Order: sequence, then C-alpha cells, then structure tokens
Amino acid sequence: MPEFLSPGHYVTEAQPQVVTITGTATSTAALIGIAEKGPIGQATLITSWTQFKETFGGFIANGWLAYAAYGLFMNKQGARVYVVRTAHYTDPSDPETITAIKATITLKDKATTPVDTLQVDAINEGTWGNRLKVKIEDATKDPTNKFKLTVLETVDGQDIVREVFDELSMIDTDPDYVETRINGVSKYITVTDKDSATTAPNDRPAAGTFSLANGSDGLVGLVDADYIGSPAGRTGLYALDVVQESLLIAIPGVATSAVQNAALDYAAGRKDCFVVLDPPFGNTPDQVKTYVETTAGLNSSYGAIYYPNVKIMDPLTSKEKVVPPSGFIIGAYARTDGDKGVWKVAAGIEDGRLVGVIGLETDLVNDKAVRDVLYPARINPICFLRGYGIRVYGARTLDSSREFPYINERRTFIYCEKSIYEGTQFAEFENNESGLWKRLTRSITSFLLTVWKQGGLRGEKPQDAFVVKIDEELNTQEFIDQGIVRGLIGLATQRPAEFIWFEFQRKVQTEG
Repeated sequence: MPEFLSPGHYVTEAQPQVVTITGTATSTAALIGIAEKGPIGQATLITSWTQFKETFGGFIANGWLAYAAYGLFMNKQGARVYVVRTAHYTDPSDPETITAIKATITLKDKATTPVDTLQVDAINEGTWGNRLKVKIEDATKDPTNKFKLTVLETVDGQDIVREVFDELSMIDTDPDYVETRINGVSKYITVTDKDSATTAPNDRPAAGTFSLANGSDGLVGLVDADYIGSPAGRTGLYALDVVQESLLIAIPGVATSAVQNAALDYAAGRKDCFVVLDPPFGNTPDQVKTYVETTAGLNSSYGAIYYPNVKIMDPLTSKEKVVPPSGFIIGAYARTDGDKGVWKVAAGIEDGRLVGVIGLETDLVNDKAVRDVLYPARINPICFLRGYGIRVYGARTLDSSREFPYINERRTFIYCEKSIYEGTQFAEFENNESGLWKRLTRSITSFLLTVWKQGGLRGEKPQDAFVVKIDEELNTQEFIDQGIVRGLIGLATQRPAEFIWFEFQRKVQTEG
C-alpha cells in the first residue's frame, strides 16, 4: 500500500490472479559409463554427437557409453544429455581416490644444467592422453624471450596439430603468461609453472617435441559400486544430484542386479527421473524373465526394461555389432515427447521405431508366443514387424503392484508433479489463508487444463480429467499452525491401447 501524504494519483500493481505454471522439460537424458576421455564423475551437458566426440571421445571396445550416445542422437537430434564418465574408485565416497591417471610430461628449461620448468598434463585422465605430444619452438614475433607450444595428437601413426599457442612467457606478470594463456582455454592440456630458478629468458622450455605418458583409464578393479557411486562423494549415479531437471537415466550395458536396482531406487528417491534398463547380454527369453522376476527382482514404476539387445553397423569396425538398446530407446522417448508429448509412450508402429538398429541379438522375440511370456513379466519386447521393421513393442514399467503399470502414466505424473512444484514456489512464506489457497488452485487448474487440451489427460470434460482441491476442509487450523498448506490433485492419465480386440461374425442374409 502506498503512503498517502498529499493529494494526487497513486499507482500500484496487483499480483496476478493466476501465476503461470510452465511445463518442465521431460526428455533430458543422463548416461553413465566408461568413455575414452572426458571429465570423470561430473555431469557434463552434451547437445550433439559431435560435441560428445570432442568431449568424451569415440567408440571404444570396452565401453558402451559412446554407442548409447550415438543411438540417442540418431533418434533425436539436438537432444540434451548429461554424461557422467566413470572409473574405479578405491573409495566411491571420496572422489580423490579415482585410480585413473592423467598423462603427463615435465619439460626442462634452456639452462646449461637444465632443470624442470613446465609440467604439461592431459586435460583429463586416460590412456588417450598418451597420444599427445607438445612441440616447443621459439616464438614467431619475440623468439628471444618467448616460445610457441603446439599440441599434437598421434592418430593412425600421424601427428595431427590440435592447438597452437604462440608468444608464451614464463613470467607470471606478463599477459602472455603460459598458465593464463593455456589453462581453461586448451581442450587437450593444462600446464603448471615449476618456478625454475633459472634466470629469464632461459627459464622457458627447451626446444623439441615431447610425448606425454603414463595416462591410465582406471578400469582395473572396476565394480558395481563405481557405477552406483556415493551421495557423499557425488560419484556414479549421484553425480546427477547437481542436475535439477527431470532425467531419463541409463547406464548402458551394465545389467547387474546391484546397479539396476540402485538406479531404480535413485529415480524413485528423486521422483523426477525415469530409468531405461538394458537386458544382460546373451540371455534367452526364459533367462531374462528369471533375471527380472527372481535374480534381480526388479520392481519399480520409475523404470522399464527392454529385450533383446540390438544390432547396429558398428562405426568403429563397419561390421555388425550387438549393443545395448537403452540409448536408442531414450532417443525414441525424446523424439516422441517432442512430437506428441510425454503422455504418449514411445512404442508401436509410429513411435516405436529405432533409427540405426538393423537387427536383434535374438530373433526368438519375433514369435508372439515368446512375447506372451515376456510381456506379463513387465519386459518390453523389441521385435521385427513385417512391413514395418524393428519396433519397440511394449509400454510397461517394472511395477509389479500395477499401481503405475504404464510408462506414459508414470512419466505424466513426473511431468505434472515437477511442473507444479517449480511453478508454485511463489506460495512459500505467503500468509496461509484462503486467498493463497485460491491462487494456488487457479494456477494449478490453469496448468492442468492446458495438459488436458493437449491430450495429456483422459476425459470429455476438464472435471473428468483432473481435480484440484485446496480448501479449508484440507487446511484445518492444526495444519495452519504447523505452517503447512495441503492440496489434493487427481489426474486421469492416458493409458495405451495394448490389446486390439476385433470380434468378427458372419452376417447371414435373410430372405424376404
């Protein structure tokens, strides 16, 4: 209220009666696994296959991360993916215990009796850094006092120039100081001034070409705990704690009971994530059924598993290769979300296509009798359909209670819960009375009305599709005294048509 001290016009702005709730992103992915290079234990946002290769390297024989990213971007260009590279930790709760090592070289200076002057490290851990070399030459403009450093990478026996830094100085007050010019700029190396006691300019590195060495991927002793990680150390799955978006999570090719149950528990704990699981390699239909129901006991509405693994034309060898399907499937999720919304499951003739997949690990799943065994066990088949090709042909979560049996139902709830949570932050610390309850009701109703109009909720009329109740019946004085606002929100979610039942009968012509 303005302060009225003399006659005149006074202008104020009232709070909006309806605060707009914006729908959150639903198709941001998160992939965890082994990569050729890249930061370890950090959730790094990637938006293209080219960016993935630049940051995390290409296809490697002992890891599935690159294949999953490749499949994801093939099915959804421009997808948003948080990538977490992992390696072995002696203690997952302490990120400093990572066993991967950066390749390195320490350069000597130009003194008569050379001493260490500049340490060069690969920007992150791994044997990839052993391919790097640095070439030291006199600077182009000031060859007496400064030097040029060229970063080379050996690829197929050829040294390829990756970066060139000219006119570098070893004097820390110089604008061209080597640490200032390279660190945080180079995509390949970092440097450390060893503070040589030699007088300038002979403290700069001696000329020559020098190879980095002793890099290690840290894969010896890699165990399930390295993928699962620790909330204290924010390693493994818990590296995703810093990401506030809803996530579609996969740990490609790691089909163990411990890892898959941990991923499901992580998603359920956050309540804004959904996990896409891969089947173990080489499993028959009966074996994968036993794995899901008994060995691993997978049971959660926050995840789904698909069978079998799929075949692609391996970009690394140009030969057929069996790979985990999770990356391709998450790409199909993201594509379908963009085309039709999170309430449409990525399955069937139209939305179940997997771009880049050319075959299946086993063709047994093409037999409907086999699918009749898998599907009641909550295993979503990937099969070949005559006239259409390979398609995802299942829509079920791993929820054995049947409370949330369908993927699109659970993901619709995640979408609505997350959107309403983020869109009603304005209510915190407002006075807990009927005015606030009405504002919340109007905002939530407006949001859900939009979801219903887009086809996200079932019902001929809005009142059939959802209910929003925030009133004095729920918010008794007892709750008001505790600072609590209570609300009831009911959603009539869409369910997929799994079984198409046509009953045919013979039409008999009658005389007369």
